[in-house]
Amino acid sequence: MNDGVFSFAFIADSQIGMDRASGGRPGSDKERLDRAIAYVNGSGVDFVVFGGDQIENPGDEHTDLQLDVLQESLSALSVPYYGVVGNHEQGDPLKNWKYIERGLPVRFSLSRRNTFVLGINAWWLRGEFGDRYSQKELDYLKTQLSQVSPDCSHRFVVMHWPLFNCHPLEEDTYWNMSNRNTLIDLFKRYEVSCVLSGHWHQDIDARWHGISLVTSVGTSGSLQYPEELSFKIVTVFEDGWSVRRVAVGSS
Repeated sequence: MNDGVFSFAFIADSQIGMDRASGGRPGSDKERLDRAIAYVNGSGVDFVVFGGDQIENPGDEHTDLQLDVLQESLSALSVPYYGVVGNHEQGDPLKNWKYIERGLPVRFSLSRRNTFVLGINAWWLRGEFGDRYSQKELDYLKTQLSQVSPDCSHRFVVMHWPLFNCHPLEEDTYWNMSNRNTLIDLFKRYEVSCVLSGHWHQDIDARWHGISLVTSVGTSGSLQYPEELSFKIVTVFEDGWSVRRVAVGSS
């Protein structure tokens, strides 16, 4: 990239095991993830961010194999990677989850040139496990955003769940964030530029209160309607940024 310009890949819902395949056969989840990784390795992308649901089963007889397959694919990356958890890596915080035990990414924060990128645990934040964990993640979010330098031009938040799927007045469901009004107020206060998410398995490009909300169909499967599976490349420059999709094939 030119001076002052960099890019990162956003890969959501790789969900290894969604197709019950353990290897890289044609049309498998692993094959599509490997295509994304091969593109990243050959394209000059600086780092990768995973948007949650890296595997299908958080804790059953399939989990170890799915994690083995995932880590085999991740080992091929020639650039650093970061990520957040979704609902398919872990559940009740009081229990042990193999994804976390293997040291795979749960949340992160990083700065690159004039940009700050923050990954959060939306599974906790949405209140699924009670107010204690929701408040804990909200406090983490506020603390991280409050420490961003005022000179930072672009601020990205990565979370597995989208704030909404169609419009902010839609019914609260498993697919969206019921506390979206609280979150958008927080994002406005700290001048967040863009929220990147997955979970819905559909591309969404929305704008709410001046903040871009970008959701990716992901690489494992389209759930809402037939759509070519893909991931995103975010390119950041001095006074702006762009998002484009890279297709990896059909499920």
